[in-house]
Amino acid sequence: MRVYIFVVIIAVFTTGCIPKYVDKKVSIEQNTKKPIAIEKKPQITKEIVQKQEEIIIEEPTTKEVSKSYKVTMKTKKFAFSDTGFLVKSNNMIRLNVLAMGNPVLDLKVKKSDDVCVGSLCNTKLGFNQSFLSGEYPESLIENVLNKKPIFDGENLKKTKNGFIQNIESKNYKIKYQISRGSIYFKDSKNRILMKLKEL
Repeated sequence: MRVYIFVVIIAVFTTGCIPKYVDKKVSIEQNTKKPIAIEKKPQITKEIVQKQEEIIIEEPTTKEVSKSYKVTMKTKKFAFSDTGFLVKSNNMIRLNVLAMGNPVLDLKVKKSDDVCVGSLCNTKLGFNQSFLSGEYPESLIENVLNKKPIFDGENLKKTKNGFIQNIESKNYKIKYQISRGSIYFKDSKNRILMKLKEL
């Protein structure tokens, strides 16, 4: 009997059939671990790119158009005849007249209600009262420099290259003519002359 037990022990050691100790706690913990969450990067699609392009808003560009003129002006405050530049942009019309390289007139008519002569600004009505006539409509200087009809198109006659208006009342006698390259405004009662001829 002792020999049999001894043989069994030797057989167990020689075959390597020794039962291994397994820690159940460790195996349970390994099985119950939460899976690691992998963050998925959002895929860039054509729709996302298009939306981003739509968000970009380009600022409107202000285009300036400049033309040189022979400018003759006679008003209550000044009288001259020299070369000038009429600059038009989205927000303003500017008439800059030079004599021997020195500024004679720097007139800015803004889209707002401002008209500036040099650094002094006034309303359009105030400008008319100071430099032209208080009987004129507020938009007169702006319309003249833009080659548009004045006095709501009163007595307007179209010509081959533009139009002509003859407007008369007890306060003014106006001849206003627009052609392809020139502006002519004369009020004989108030002795006001604005003449621009493109160079």
